[in-house]
Parts: sequence; C-alpha cells; structure tokens
Amino acid sequence: MPLCSVLLRSAICLLLCVLSASAGTLVENVATNVDAKQTYTLVLPSHCDASKQYPLLLIFDPRGHGTFAARIFADAAEEYGWILISSNGTRSDESWEPNEQAMRALWPEVARYSADPRRLYATGFSGTAMMAWLLGINTNGLAGVIGVGGRLVDEVSPRKFSFAHYGFAGESDFNNPDMRAIDAALAREGKAHRFQSFQGDHRWIPPELARDALGWMELVAMKEKRRPRDEALIAKLYERDLAAAKTLRQYRAVLETFDGLRPIDDVRATVSRLERDPAVQRELKEEEKWDAFQAQYFKETLDRIPAILAALRQEDVPNLPARLLREFRIADLKRRASREGAEGAAARRALEAVHAQMTFYLFRDFFNRREYRLATAVLTVATEIHADRPATWYNLGAAHARMNDRRAAFDALAKAIDRGFRDADALATDEDFASIRDDERFKTLVLGLRRR
Repeated sequence: MPLCSVLLRSAICLLLCVLSASAGTLVENVATNVDAKQTYTLVLPSHCDASKQYPLLLIFDPRGHGTFAARIFADAAEEYGWILISSNGTRSDESWEPNEQAMRALWPEVARYSADPRRLYATGFSGTAMMAWLLGINTNGLAGVIGVGGRLVDEVSPRKFSFAHYGFAGESDFNNPDMRAIDAALAREGKAHRFQSFQGDHRWIPPELARDALGWMELVAMKEKRRPRDEALIAKLYERDLAAAKTLRQYRAVLETFDGLRPIDDVRATVSRLERDPAVQRELKEEEKWDAFQAQYFKETLDRIPAILAALRQEDVPNLPARLLREFRIADLKRRASREGAEGAAARRALEAVHAQMTFYLFRDFFNRREYRLATAVLTVATEIHADRPATWYNLGAAHARMNDRRAAFDALAKAIDRGFRDADALATDEDFASIRDDERFKTLVLGLRRR
C-alpha cells in the first residue's frame, strides 16, 4: 500500500477515534465523499490501529434510521472488532431509487477505513434485506449477509448467493416461512447458511442475536481462511451454541457450523437421534401443514385485496369495519392465534400481515386518495388485531377528524394517549386534526401531553 494511503487512513482513524472516545460510541451523520446528502452512523473499534484491517458491516435500515440500526450491532461490533457503517438513506416499501442512491454513495466509503477487503458484510431488514442480497450478488464482494425478515423473490434467488448467509425472522413475522425457505434452498445448494427464529413479529433482531450473527461470521471466516483460527473463540462459541440448542434445526446448525473446526461426534449423534424421533417428525409435519395454511390464506385473502376494495367502493356498505372483519376472517385467525404450536404461529403471522396491510399500505393509499371512510374502516380492523399500538389509534383519530367526526376522533386520540402516544408538538401541528383544533378538548389533550 502506498505510504500516502497509509498516512491518510491513519489520520482518518485517529480523528474518528477521538470522536468515538469510548467503546461502542456512535458517530452520527458522517457525510459520504460521493454525495454529502447521503449520511451514515459510524462505529469503529475502540482501539483503532490503521496498520490493521477490520471486518466491516454495511447496515441498511428500512426507514433510514442509521443510528437506531447501528445500536443493534454496536456491542457485537466492539466485541469482535468490526467497523459499522449504518445508512440514513435506505428505504423499504417505496421506490427503489433511494436505495440506489444510497448504495452508490456508501460502497466507496469502505475504502475510507481500515476495512479488510475480504471481510465485507451487509445486513438489512424487510425490503432492505433484499438490498443486502442484491449488493452481494451484483458485486460478488461480500463475505456474508445477515438477512432479517426478507421475502423469497426470484430477483435475489438463494442460488445466486456467493456469500455466507445468516437469516432471522420473528416467530410471528409474516415473512418467517420465506426466510426458512431461503435457508432450506441454501442448504440444498451446499452454501454456508444458518437461520434462527426469535420471539416477536416483523422487526429487527435484538442485540443478543446481532452478537450471535457476528460470531457466526467469525467462524465462517475461519473455515474459509479469511482470518486466522482462534481456538479460544471456537471453544467459546461452541459452548454458547450448544447450550442454546434445543431443536433439531438448532442442533443441525451447530453441526454444520463447527464441522471442520472441532470434534463434533456428540452433536452428530444428537442430530441422528432427533431425526429418528417420531415426535420431532410430527412437529415438522405440523409446521409444513400450517405453513401451507398461511400460504393459502394469503392467496385467498390478501391477494384479493384490490378486488375486495373495488367491490366496497361500488357498494353502499353500512358497516365497513364489520364487512372487512368478515372478509379477512379476523375472528377465526384470532381464535387460532391463541393456540399453541405451529397453528398459533401461522395464525399470528397471518394477522400480522393483515395488520401491516391495514396500517401501512392501505391507510397511506386511502389518505392520499382522500378516501377517509375506507381509511377509518381499515384502521378500525387494525385495532381489532392489536388494540395496544398507539400509532394505529392516532391515525384512526386523524381519519375521523378528516371526516369531521369529532366524537370518534377524540375517542381514538384518548386511546392513543392511553397506550403511550406522547408527542404533543406533533399532535398540535398535525394538519389532519385542523377540523378539531379549535375544540377545547383538543387543547386540553395537547396541554396534558406537555405536562407529562
């Protein structure tokens, strides 16, 4: 490497070490060299050494919340000595252009730091998981991807993966079956893979699973000779994985991960025993059965949303929420969701999918079209699924206010505040509530929030 490059990297590393003086400190709003409007949150190892190279993880948050996403991985990055670059410009469920702009600006940033070119990684959640996969496929420059809650689509087929993949999905995440399908496809292809479900719905992984993911990537890097072996780390991660293993999938993961790194005859025997266990086979068949139930529900109901809404626009339906509750079989799904095992998990995933449609896609579309009656209907259905989420009640209040239904608007706002809504300034200035802003009850709500 030319002396000038070493000196430049040393200067950058020194400057940013001063800015991030303590371990795990996040440096926010670092502008990219290519485009100053594209910024990111940076995390460096606490002891920078420009003569060394470090693994680097690009983080793509689906709402462009770089600091929020970086915090998930910050402790793990400090433990294993990784650099984090977490974008503020990435988006999910919108046009692809923002992601292309972010990627064009972010990818050259790798050269700014003491990153190991053989150990570049990416992670994303939901739509940005696909962004991470595409980056790996298109550049062939990633050693691994941590994919969270993504979907199985032809454009990013697992057959095209040239990188190790650790997949995650919440047990109630509507994309959980897709993430398991991706993992199964990678297994058939003989590629480095791992998958883990966690408690929760469609969301980022918690920090403890980020630590598991980075630790697994360290082990894969040893197997692929991208870094030296570390016997102490192998032993530590083996004991941790083995202690956490409970299911056949988890024991298989331990077997595949540590095969070639240490003796694993005991794990191999456990996997063989579980594969012959009739109870385990019944559980696997139940999982397949209820995965099929979820897929059929999506086909029969969610795929028909445009047709359902077209019919509702043409009919004079006196009670839209009740009609939608029947159309989407909410009562049946809630009954199944209360049950144990694969049936309950599949029903909860279906409910989460309906909730996402109602509170994000359909709600935004109806507001843009000023179809507030339909907006109130879908948000009412969403409150039947999750009555504890303040944002849904707030948006329902906004829809009622747009219809000049003061009683319903104040009732929804009261429920939003009771369930945790606290942003007085946002409420006071939200134009959706312009029709009730002169009401003393509105002023009292805003004042009460400011006093909390």
